[in-house]
Amino acid sequence: MTIGPWRSANWGRHVISLLLCFAAGGSTPSYGTDTGTDTHDQSWSLAQLMKERGQVSHGRARFEEVKYSSLLEKPIVLRGMLYYDAPSRVEKRTESPFEERYVVDEGTVLIERHKKRPRIFSLQDHPMIRAFVEGFRATLAGDLETLQMLYDTHFSGERQRWRLVLVPLHDDMSSIVESIHIEGSDTDITQIEIREVGGDSSRISIHENLL
Repeated sequence: MTIGPWRSANWGRHVISLLLCFAAGGSTPSYGTDTGTDTHDQSWSLAQLMKERGQVSHGRARFEEVKYSSLLEKPIVLRGMLYYDAPSRVEKRTESPFEERYVVDEGTVLIERHKKRPRIFSLQDHPMIRAFVEGFRATLAGDLETLQMLYDTHFSGERQRWRLVLVPLHDDMSSIVESIHIEGSDTDITQIEIREVGGDSSRISIHENLL
């Protein structure tokens, strides 16, 4: 399946938001301490978060996503479910105001929309989307080294209230996304904001972690 540059960028945004929703979610036990981060709690750092994140094998939660765009008269609010199965399967299922399903698994992305034929494309054919996917798979797996190869990371706060800002390092990604802001408590995520070049944005809230 071939998709043009605009569609590639548009689907890339969906893939980004899908992966981000479990980039730092889930609940895991504590594993000692790390230091050297910009935080009040010196036992809590990005390295510690990634270490604990790597212990999560499954996730399921409800989400609400608010999309802001200069092309819209008012924001769009999406609600649905998110699923994660280590090491590579992530699913975003929108239930309202319409039905839509995105699944990233291994090297493919599946898109299903109400009353339309499912579409599948290979990440190998779309380097920009693949770069985002690899970055967030690294986050899911607790692979800090790979994450920092793709993003400039800024981590601050304490275990019960932390913030991670990701800034793309490569031109193909930074031409679409300006920055990604993730907030959380312990290893649970509470909010993700994707700020796009040009001023559009998407804010995702996790209301209920079901695992």
